[in-house]
Amino acid sequence: MSSRRITLVADDYGLAPGVSLAIRQLLAEGRLSGTSCLTVGSFWAEAAGLLRSLPAAAGPAEIGLHLCLTGPFAPLSPQLREGAGWNRFPSLAALVRLSLARRLPTGALSAEIEAQHAAFVDAFGRAPDFIDGHQHIHLLPGIAETLALTLRSAGLRPRWIRRCGDRPRRIIRRPFAVKSLALQALSLRSDAVLDQAAARRNDSFCGVYDFIDRGYGVLFERWLETAPDRTVIMCHPGLVDTRLAALDPVTGMRAVEYRYFAGSDFPAALRRHGATLAPFGAPAPANHPIPAMKAPIRRGIG
Repeated sequence: MSSRRITLVADDYGLAPGVSLAIRQLLAEGRLSGTSCLTVGSFWAEAAGLLRSLPAAAGPAEIGLHLCLTGPFAPLSPQLREGAGWNRFPSLAALVRLSLARRLPTGALSAEIEAQHAAFVDAFGRAPDFIDGHQHIHLLPGIAETLALTLRSAGLRPRWIRRCGDRPRRIIRRPFAVKSLALQALSLRSDAVLDQAAARRNDSFCGVYDFIDRGYGVLFERWLETAPDRTVIMCHPGLVDTRLAALDPVTGMRAVEYRYFAGSDFPAALRRHGATLAPFGAPAPANHPIPAMKAPIRRGIG
C-alpha cells in the first residue's frame, strides 16, 4: 500500500493550445493531481471551457490560479495598464528589480490580482482551489504582501498557496540545489504573510531544474527519493506548437515531460518509491492505482 501522498501540479494551463491539450489528457487519465491556470493569455477562454467539460474519470483534481505578472502577457486590469502604465508585464528580471527596490505599484497590483482571480471565477463559477505564481512571482517582496492583503480584503482563503521552499537537508540531496535554496529563502521571507492567507501550506516542494534534457525520468526519481508525505511537485508538460514557441522559451522539455507522465515509467516510479498522487487539500484514496494512458499524443499540434 502506498504511504506517501504526492501532489503533482502542472503549471501554465491556458498558456498555449498544445500545453492545455497535454494537461487535459493527463488530468483525464489520472496522471496529475491538478493544474494551475494562466487567465491572462489570449487562449484562456477556450482552454477554460475545455477544462470545465473534462470528465473527472480518475478522481478529483485541484484547479488553481497561476498568478502572472511577467511578460509577454498584458495586464487584465485598467489600473495596471493605464494607471501604472504597464501595457505589458515586465520581464522577470525587471520585476525582481522593482520588487527589491520597493517600487511596485501595489494598489494597481492588487487590482490585477483581483482581475485574474475574477477571470478564474467567471470561467469556473467558483474560487480556485489554490494559488501559485508564474515564475514564482508570488514569493517576491511586495507581491506576497499584496496578494495576502488582497485575498483578506476580499474575504478569500484558498485551500493552499504554494510554498516553493523545503528543508535544506532535503534540498542538498537534490540536483539544482542552489536554485532551490534561493526559492527556500524567498519562501521563508514570505511565510509570515502567506501562511495567514491560506488554509494550508506545503512543507516540501520539488520540480526545480534547468529545462535541459538530462534524463527527466532519472531527475523525477531523485525528487521522489527525497519527497516526504504531502510534497508538492511542479511540472510543465505540453505539446509544442507555433503559438507556444512565440510565447515561452521552454518548449522541447514540455514534450519530454508529457511523454514521461503519459508513459509506463512514471507509474512504475511511483510504485517503487511507495508514492501515490493526491490533491494537496484532500486525503489520498487507499492504494489508488495510476491507470494506463489510453492514447497519448506523440507529436505537436501545429
